[in-house]
Amino acid sequence: MKKRPLIAYLALVALLSGGFIVGMKFMGKSGYYLAGPYMLSPAIAAIITRLFFYENGFRDAHLGFGKLKDYIKFWGFTLGVVVLSYVMYTIFGSVSWDFSGNTFLTQLKDQMAASGKDINDLPGGLTPKAMLFLFFVGGLTVLNIPMVLQGFGEEFGWRGLMFPLLHRIKPWMGFVVGGLIWFGWHVPLMFIMPNTLVFTPWQHACNVAFLAVGSICTFVFFAYVYAKSRTIWVASFTHAIFNNASRAFSYFTKVEDQLLANLALACTVIAVVAFLHFRKEFRVIKVFLSEKKDIA
Repeated sequence: MKKRPLIAYLALVALLSGGFIVGMKFMGKSGYYLAGPYMLSPAIAAIITRLFFYENGFRDAHLGFGKLKDYIKFWGFTLGVVVLSYVMYTIFGSVSWDFSGNTFLTQLKDQMAASGKDINDLPGGLTPKAMLFLFFVGGLTVLNIPMVLQGFGEEFGWRGLMFPLLHRIKPWMGFVVGGLIWFGWHVPLMFIMPNTLVFTPWQHACNVAFLAVGSICTFVFFAYVYAKSRTIWVASFTHAIFNNASRAFSYFTKVEDQLLANLALACTVIAVVAFLHFRKEFRVIKVFLSEKKDIA
């Protein structure tokens, strides 16, 4: 049965993710600590699927580390995408800038207070400003190793297994349905994070639409990176840089309008996908997936 691996993978992701969601709800405010392990559920589901339900096993898993130049190239390209997103945020008026880093310092203060410590009780004589510098520079590089592992947790499952399987059915399903499933999987995380947003029904509908379109386009971008580099590790690295750099720049901004911010981000990734499309870069995906299909 050709669809058996896909069905098995989606069922396993649902089962594993559901377990984490129940745990998050049970833990209340502390449930956020399960967000990291939650990110690994796609990889765990993919490993089980490849072991027991997928005829090619790990032969087309593309676990080689690839070429150094691809890491450098996509690091620079992804930083450019993140910078463009913040330019769009500014143009749309969805954020205001505060180069004092007060956003980060407030977060640090709250985290320290939650553990019964003062913001100045940092290890090794570090100052809050020094922590800000380290986190910002780390966000623009790969110093945040846990985020790279979380990136692998997603990429090995979503782009490394689900995307090719959906693409075999219909190419548009690989991109659109894959992107929507990926978006839906992220939704539970929104309910365990602090949320003070108040949307009207119309605004809520627009917000979901912006997030869904943005997720589809981001899904396409990561799929392109995977196909172009021919290794899941470059895709994981790119995913981590995207998240890390976005967070690094957020230390110097304050969100003024989340709805407009989500629209701005959607417009950014739409522009990225359009740029790659007009450069005919997506041809590499078809070639790459046809080669995976021939592996037996």
